[in-house]
Formats: sequence, structure tokens, C-alpha cells
Amino acid sequence: MLNGLPRGAALAVCLLSILLTSPLPAAEETGKSRHLVAQADTQAEASVRAWAGELIWDPRTSNAPDKPGSVSVVGARNGAFSGLAVVESASALCGLRASAGPLVGEGGQIGAANLRIRYGVAWDGGWRRHRPPWLDVLLESPPEQVPPQKGRALATVWLTVAVPRDARPGRYRGGLTVEAEGLPPTTLPVQLTVADWTLPDSQDWATWVGMIQSPDSLALEYDVPLWSQENWRLIARSFDHMKAVGCRNVYVPLLCRTNFGNEESMVRWIRKDDGTYEHDFTLMDRYLDAAEKHLGRPKMVTFQVWELYLSARSLKRSVHHGMREKALAGRQALSGMGPRVTLFDPATGKTEPHYLPRFEDPASRALWQPLFDELHRRMAKRGLEKAMMIGMLSDVWPSREEAAFLHEVSGGLPWAVHAHPNRLRGRPATGNALLHKIADVGYEAHVYQLAFQVNPDKGRSYGWRRPELTCRFSRGGAPNAASFLGMRLLQEFNITGGQRGIGRLGADTWYVIRDNRGQRAGAVYHRYPEVCWRNLDIDCWMLAPGPDGALGTGRLENLREGLQECEARIFIERALLDAAQRQRLGDELAARCEALLNERQRAMWRTIWTVDEDRAVIDEATGGRGPTEGLWKAMEKAGKPLPGYWDGKARKMRSDEAAKGKAWFATSGWQQRNEQLFTLAGEVGRKLGPAATRPSR
Repeated sequence: MLNGLPRGAALAVCLLSILLTSPLPAAEETGKSRHLVAQADTQAEASVRAWAGELIWDPRTSNAPDKPGSVSVVGARNGAFSGLAVVESASALCGLRASAGPLVGEGGQIGAANLRIRYGVAWDGGWRRHRPPWLDVLLESPPEQVPPQKGRALATVWLTVAVPRDARPGRYRGGLTVEAEGLPPTTLPVQLTVADWTLPDSQDWATWVGMIQSPDSLALEYDVPLWSQENWRLIARSFDHMKAVGCRNVYVPLLCRTNFGNEESMVRWIRKDDGTYEHDFTLMDRYLDAAEKHLGRPKMVTFQVWELYLSARSLKRSVHHGMREKALAGRQALSGMGPRVTLFDPATGKTEPHYLPRFEDPASRALWQPLFDELHRRMAKRGLEKAMMIGMLSDVWPSREEAAFLHEVSGGLPWAVHAHPNRLRGRPATGNALLHKIADVGYEAHVYQLAFQVNPDKGRSYGWRRPELTCRFSRGGAPNAASFLGMRLLQEFNITGGQRGIGRLGADTWYVIRDNRGQRAGAVYHRYPEVCWRNLDIDCWMLAPGPDGALGTGRLENLREGLQECEARIFIERALLDAAQRQRLGDELAARCEALLNERQRAMWRTIWTVDEDRAVIDEATGGRGPTEGLWKAMEKAGKPLPGYWDGKARKMRSDEAAKGKAWFATSGWQQRNEQLFTLAGEVGRKLGPAATRPSR
């Protein structure tokens, strides 16, 4: 993952630095900026130093502060919350390590079993594109060496606290001790604030997170056989990370060589001597077993049974601009062919791609009906039959004949869509018959026509309670480039707008194919140009390749904390929207809840555009591909003179406003707002008692 040397060689290149004294004491803080550095007693500037940092800030853009500060963590019971320290060296940073003792409060302590230390480092430079630019990779073990960039080496030390469900609310204190070559053990004070509210388990969160796990990416990254024991271990590790953010979907390709980049179909076909087929469900069953054990009970299991190369329209639509000739040649070669599956020979163990008759062919019913009948039986046995969907629909859809056939043999299963347009919003969740007035669309992750609510005084939206499962798809690798703050606020923008959450988010889908210079240049699906979806391809990943499997990232942790904040918001909003529950809250508590939620919403939008007068006149911002574009369009509609969205002047305006907004947010008491949010959720829960129970989706 890192550009590094063996430990002995790495230590040899490190320069001795001026030793630091113990850090200065710091006042308790929960929300103010803490970019405060531990300095040496000497007048000379220390070459290695440590200070308390911000989860939402890139330390490479901050100046050296003058005090060590304290690591502040704010959260609620049954959640996971982090704080961090920044370590800087004037040369290569070597020998970095950290430890933390128990966090002690008036009501007890939170011990080592609930504390996790990781080390934030930059992604290495061997990526042709879409490399996340932050100190994003969270190593489970200390790096042997962190090389300097632009005159200094930087790493972060993350302390993540899993707050027990039975933890007493209040303040807990401890210390995070950091040391490195040239930095003697330096202890930064840690303060954890636990609010009196209990988060639901991640699989019961109301906000939708749709992520994609890739067995093939792991097999190629770690050079292990597909479906080997080691591959299964790696898959389980990825699922563990996905569970932490409440992911609840699983994709089971019934076709091979699809846009997911899967070499094989998870249900394999066995040709018998008489020319008929039987099916091997071993891989699918084991994959679902792994998902249920490490991810949790899936809310959606999508069986991919259709791919765009089956349509003649694919010769003109969704042609990848970077490999146009290869994509067209591949699709032309498959013109008139049927679905591609994996043929398995039990005697030899060999597999190969195999083409079945097209779905319009009368012979197809005898092939596919038994398969779907068995799928229904197996899923019902797992209690997952209601979670079944089929896919995938992109910008290219099957013909009416194909749609009718698959609707019949699948037992009327709804379709999952990952596409540009928004077709599902505002339609019934069931019975919408969006596909040729034949089949329902049950899930949609879309790029266009997103909706966001800017000024809560002009109205409120509650995307989390929409009956239809419609989500934002942030395409083109955008989640890789998102700031930590942007990733933290991502879902609150959605659920206070018109979306239930985020979809088509890559998990371990990073680029594993290398070019002749050794750079990471392509994803697993690039092996099959004929199934590339152009700018709808999966070009983001929330996990990172580590030495022993997928690692978490700073973006993933901020996404998780943002989701936990969403859960508290939703808990409060449910009570405010229910007439009987609101009456039980009383006017005073209801008013305080609304005031805080409004304050959060205004603070969130200020990170995009700091001119309060401009935002004040905007109600709903629609038609954009994200909050920024939606707000821009809304301001134009409101009569504000603005340059064209893609003009250089407009880009600079947006960049400047975002920089000012993020800087403001970091010093605006954001952790105090979170503490108030969780505390109010606790007040609401105590007022309502058993009435505060809430259904999960």
C-alpha cells in the first residue's frame, strides 16, 4: 500500500530530530478547531512533532499550531466514533507507534477492548487516475516509513472508540501516546463525550447505503485463486467493513463477465449427457452465508441476469470513451448471442464461458424457469425471498420481449437500476411497471434530477421516509475525491432532500489491473470492454488494499459518523412528524429539536455557499447531480447573476466558496452540535418511552 523500505533500511534513512517535551495541558473542547502542536522547549523548531487534529480536515493544508490540544471524541452508545492526532516530520517519518489506556469517567471506564488505533497515510502514487488525495488509508499496524512529500512527512493516528451499549453518559478522559524516531513518547489528552442515547445497530439504520463487493478484485489484488479459501477470507473481511456503515445489499451475478467484472457466474451450469442442464449453487450459497455472517441479513439481493451487450442499442449507447473501439468490437462480436454463463465440469473442475439461447428463444423457458424456481426455494429457506430483485438496468434496457420473459420466469421480481435518469421518484414503490409497463423497478441509484432542501424555513424534505428506494449515484470516481467533511455530510444532504441515501458505491473495487509501467490503470470490468458502461462504471472505492486484505479509510469512517448523526436526526424527525408523539414531547422540547435540526441544515449548506442571503431565498434545489449543482441552478432560477456552470470563473467561485465554508465549519462548533443532537435524541426517547421504537427498513 505504501511506498516503503524494510524496517532496517527505513530506519537508516531517518534523521535524528530535536526531542519534544511533554505536551502542554489543554482546556476541554468539543467543537472548536484543535490544530494545536506540541513544541520543543528549545527555540529551534522541532523536526518531528505531534498535535491533536480534526477528523474533517486535511492536515496537509493546515499551518503549525502552537499548543498540543486534546483529542476530542463525541458520540452516543452503541456507536463508533473517532478522534485523531497528526504526526509530522521534516524528513522520512520512521518508527511511528501509538497506544491508549482506558477512558475513565465518573460512571466507569471504557477499556482496551473498545479502543482501536489505526494509522492514516496517503495512497501511494502508482495510480493512473481516481487516487484519493487525502491521508485516507487506515493501516492496522504502524507504517515502517512515511516518505516526505513537499518537504514534510505526515501521518495521522486514529483512535476509534466503540461505545458500549451500556456505557453511562458523561465525560470520559484518557490519553493517546504517540512516539516516533525523533519524538519521545508524547501523550495527548483524550476526552470522550457519551450522550444519553443509544444508536440502533448498523443493519437497522434507516439511511440507505448501497455498496458493491468484488471477489474478483480481491483475487487479483492478492494473487489468490478465485473462490479459494484465501479469497473467501478476503471477502469476509470486506463484508466486515461494509457492515460498519450499514450496507445491506448483495449482488449475485447469474451471468459471467458483466459490468461488475466477475469472471464467473455464481450459479454455474452443468451440461448433462442428454444435452440438458443442472445447476451448481455452491458459490452462491457460500457467498450468501458469508454475507449473512459478516454483513448482516441483506435487505436486497440482486441477481444479475441481464447485461447491455444483449441489446443492439448498446452499439450506440454507453460506449466507453477510453476504449471505444474495443467496446464496439466486443459488442459486435456478441451481436445476436444470448446470455453468457459459466459452464462447469464437475469431473475436471474446469470452467468456461458458455452462451445460452437468447431470452426471446422458446427454448429459454426450460432453461431458466427451473433455475428461478430453485432460487426462490433457497431464498425462502433463508428468509430472504422478499429481498430478491433482478438486474441490471443501466441506461440501456432490455427489449419488451426480454422484459416479459424475465418477468414471467422470475416470478415477477422487481428490477434494480443504476443509471443516469431518475425514473422512479414519485412513482409507487410497487406496481409502478416502469419497465415497458411490464415489470416494476424496485431500486434506483441515479445521477440526474437529485433533489435537496436548502432553507428549512421554506420547507422540509424527508428523503429517508420516501416509500420508493431511490438513491444518489455519485459517478465518475467523485467519492474518491470527496473531502472528509464532504463524505461526512453526504447522507444528511440526501435524507434532508429527496433521496433515501447513496447507491452504486464501490467497496473493494479499486483498480487492480496494472499497465506496463506498473501503475494501477484499470478495474476488473476493464477486462471485458463490451460490458463497460462508460461514465456509469464503478470508479470509486471506499476501502483500500492493505497487506492482508481490505482496509478502512478516513472517508469510510467519516461516512459512518455522518450516518450515525443521520440516525439521531431521523429518530427526532419521526417523533416530530407523528402527531401523537409530538404532543407527548411538548411544545418546548419540540421547538428545541426543530431549532437544532434547522441549525444543522444551515451549517451543512454553508460548506457549499457561504453567502447567507443567497441561500435564504432558496427552497428546494432540483435538477443537479449533487448539492452544489442543485444550489447553483436554484440561485440562477431565483435571479442571481452567475456565469455558466462550467466556465472557469464559475469553477473558481464554487471552489472559493467551498474552501471558505469548510474552514468555517471546522471552527463552528460542529462537535457541540453533534453532542446536542444525540442529547436531544435521548430526551425524545425518554419522553416517548416504548413509543420511541422505530421500524427498520
